[in-house]
Amino acid sequence: VPTGETQARWVVQVLKGATTLPPPSVMMEEVNERKKNKHSGFGLCYCKALQTDYITYIDDLLTSINAKPDLRAMLLTDPRLALSIFFGPCTPYHFRLTGPGKWEGARKAILTQWDRTVKVTKTRTIQESPSSFETLLKLFSFLALLIAVFLIFL
Repeated sequence: VPTGETQARWVVQVLKGATTLPPPSVMMEEVNERKKNKHSGFGLCYCKALQTDYITYIDDLLTSINAKPDLRAMLLTDPRLALSIFFGPCTPYHFRLTGPGKWEGARKAILTQWDRTVKVTKTRTIQESPSSFETLLKLFSFLALLIAVFLIFL
């Protein structure tokens, strides 16, 4: 989804004339260079011929429409957000921080993404701590399992 969305933002900028395409010879040279330096981790299947590292690809697209966030400048203006981006997971919200088509809620979404991640794991209530009998029974069962596995491989 983030790749298609970023491509759509790029196409809109090209159609509006805000971004110009390079000459065809430059584009073909870039395609050939990418083919030559293609990472082999995607396999040899024809259906995977167009796959690429999406973060690098999106960074290239965002750079061409002046929408790539500048983390160094952000470190001075909004250090909390910059550190969340640098040390947190890469999410589609990062691609909506600046430039044409930016989303005003991107900053809040980035800063609260861990809250949303943890919230879904808190759907069940936790019981009171088990009785000592249950704890001993579980410990005995685990030891019995270990002994059985040990005896099997002797």
